[in-house]
Formats: sequence, structure tokens, C-alpha cells
Amino acid sequence: MPNKKPISWITRTALLLAVALVVQNLRLGPPYGQLITGSIINAVLVLAVTMVDIWAGVLIGLLTPWVALITGIMGLPFMVPFIMAANSTLAIVFGLFQRRQRLVAAALGALAKYGFFLLTTNYLLSIFGKQLPPAAVATFGVTQLATALIGALLALVITDTIAPRQPGGGS
Repeated sequence: MPNKKPISWITRTALLLAVALVVQNLRLGPPYGQLITGSIINAVLVLAVTMVDIWAGVLIGLLTPWVALITGIMGLPFMVPFIMAANSTLAIVFGLFQRRQRLVAAALGALAKYGFFLLTTNYLLSIFGKQLPPAAVATFGVTQLATALIGALLALVITDTIAPRQPGGGS
């Protein structure tokens, strides 16, 4: 009998990626567009780690910024690699700590993503001779912390709704 794990991995990852792309392409505008879209994308990243594995979260985190650029949702091409790295940071940090304490893992992942964006907007961009407009600085600032926290918590609620933890299983 063939190994079904790769098929399951591809299917689950593709379904979660599809959710992320649909949400991105809703193109929700101000004042709550980024908050809603960003939170759901971050939830999908955490759900991918929880329901598939770290690499599924990383893959989705790598693809969504490119799709946003290609479809015209995002107009800052030089930010794509930084967004990819920040998304991957959230997935990896959450994935590394989720077995110990999921709520702490969610907070650490969100803080790591936010910290990466702080580093990017304050230091790394200047190395490449780039500067973000003030509105974009806000987009990649505290808003990222909020959307990462909301998204991670939303993912934990969804995960617990789909497959509730067993008593004594920790959380």
C-alpha cells in the first residue's frame, strides 16, 4: 500500500493555502482591511503548523507575499523577502514551542514576527538604501504584532474546536 503521508501533507497544505489566497483576494480596504486580512493569514500560518507541520506554515508564509505582489495587492516589491522571512519566523517559532505551551508559543511567534519587522523597517532596509513611507512603517509596525497575536489566538480556538484537547493533554 502506498504511503499516504505526502498526499495528506500536500492536500492539507494546499487547502490552507487556498484559504489564505481567497482571504487575500477579498482586498478588504480601510479601516479594518489589514487587521482582518492579516489576522486570518497569520491564523492560517499557525493552523498549518498545528494541523500539518512547520514546513507547511513556512511554505504558505513564503507564497502569500509573492501572490500579493503578483496580483497587485502589495505595491512594495522590495518588502517581499522580508515578509516571507517574517511569516516563516512566526511559523517556526510557534512550531518549536507549541508542544510545551501553545499560548506561550503563539505569543512568542507573534513577538518574533513583530521583532523581525522592527529590525527590517529600522535597520535592514537602510542597508539596501530603501526607506518605507510613513504609512507603510505603521503597516509593518505594531499592526503586525496585533494581527499576529489575533491570528495565532484565532488558530488556537479553531484547532480546539476541530479537535479538542484531551484532559491532561496540556495547553
